[in-house]
Amino acid sequence: MNYIDQNDVRDWFENDRFLTTDELVKRLSLRFPDAKMGTLSAKLHRLKKEGLVRNVRRGLYAAGSKREFEPDISKELAGLFKKLGKRFPYLDNLCVWDSRWLNEFTVHQALTSMVIIETERDAEKAVFEFIKAAYSRVFIDPTPKEIDNYILGCEKCFVVRPLVTEAPVTSFDNAAIPRLEKILVDLVCEKDLFVSFQGEELCNIFRRALTDYDVSLSTLRRYARRRRRLEEIDKLIVTPGEGI
Repeated sequence: MNYIDQNDVRDWFENDRFLTTDELVKRLSLRFPDAKMGTLSAKLHRLKKEGLVRNVRRGLYAAGSKREFEPDISKELAGLFKKLGKRFPYLDNLCVWDSRWLNEFTVHQALTSMVIIETERDAEKAVFEFIKAAYSRVFIDPTPKEIDNYILGCEKCFVVRPLVTEAPVTSFDNAAIPRLEKILVDLVCEKDLFVSFQGEELCNIFRRALTDYDVSLSTLRRYARRRRRLEEIDKLIVTPGEGI
């Protein structure tokens, strides 16, 4: 047999979530014992091109291709972003998202909606006042007490926060939104704000996100290091017997 199919790749990753380049080349060499290194490298490149394996970071692979994280951006959220862009055209760093996006990863579905607006620290106050003029239940960088008294259990609220520099943000459906890697790390960093997504639910979110979506471990870990939460993140993305 001179080709590799999905069943072969599934067998390779049966006991490992990730394999290094050397480990994959070794498996290819067992299938093609007479092939030279250049040929094996070309075969590995073909596997990547066909979506049978994918890079999770330099020199590390996982099986198959996965979906990009493309959440449902409501008309209200898209409209809010458009209004902010029109009102504050000078803002280079701004992103929005809705906590309801996490429902697909959790066991218990949240009935509430927390819209997060992150912007440059110097613009926080102005953005807060602008949103407050149009919506109720708007908070700026809330304290644990404010979260407990006013946000938890609130059907819908808006939270304005400072955007961490070098945070992974992308553009989708004409809005700037955080990448899934950023959302995952922020759940760990902002335990008070995201208290509904802690404990076992946090493990569920990480497990399903890593299983269903194309999460870049290098981006995830780089942002976690930026926020000084690398050790906690590593514990969530590695299970016993698996390495990163």
